[in-house]
Amino acid sequence: MTYLQFLAIFVPPPLIGVLAVTRYTLRQSDRHRPYHVGLPVLALLVLVAWVWTTPWDSWIIHVGVWTYPAGRVVATLARVPFEEYLFMAGQTCLVGLWTLWQSSRVDGLVPAKDYGARQRVAAAVAWSAAAGAGVLVTVTNSHGLYLGSMLVWFGPPLALQSAVGADLLRTWRAVRLRSLLPVVGYLWVADRIAIAAGIWHISADYTVGITILGLPVEEAVFFAVTSLLVVNGLVLAIHPATPVRLRAIGPKKIVRQ
Repeated sequence: MTYLQFLAIFVPPPLIGVLAVTRYTLRQSDRHRPYHVGLPVLALLVLVAWVWTTPWDSWIIHVGVWTYPAGRVVATLARVPFEEYLFMAGQTCLVGLWTLWQSSRVDGLVPAKDYGARQRVAAAVAWSAAAGAGVLVTVTNSHGLYLGSMLVWFGPPLALQSAVGADLLRTWRAVRLRSLLPVVGYLWVADRIAIAAGIWHISADYTVGITILGLPVEEAVFFAVTSLLVVNGLVLAIHPATPVRLRAIGPKKIVRQ
């Protein structure tokens, strides 16, 4: 099986399903706000996924964390297979559309008046500390290269999201869990099949050696973390308190006496 054949089998079916659900929701419900705000943001997140992930993806391919056997990919750009860019877009759209549908089904999501500055700071510090730990792991232990570099690369944007609205994200934790778990579980299964089929290979030299039903723990973390970034980004975009938050932390006007 080639990478392109893998994508044709595992990406379009769930996307078609969630698009059908989206279309039905928009026709039958008056809860359109998540889609009106979220769909343009989702398109932007696809671009962000390409721009942000590609340099890291290229680097770990260069050092040998991921390898692709000859004949399994069509072409590469910056060492990254063409199919990988399609997979990034497919994952982002699948996670994003599922998140918007989950958000459209729930009422009463505006947080309390206390917006929890301490919670935002604590969550941002935690993700920043994870990125710092990733630096240490990456430079001190070759078996931690995949996991450590992942924390270094994706920890900062998660810290930024937390700084903007960790308390807001917490008020939507049920929606976020329902958005994450089914899609991430599906991606884990698809990834495990791809590895077993030899479409890509994860080097034992740069991983900790822990597997979950044959899936390297680093791969499980990768899909969980990247999907979480999409979910958080959309939740913050459509949360009714976010515009107030951004105005509060934005540049202050100088009033002349």
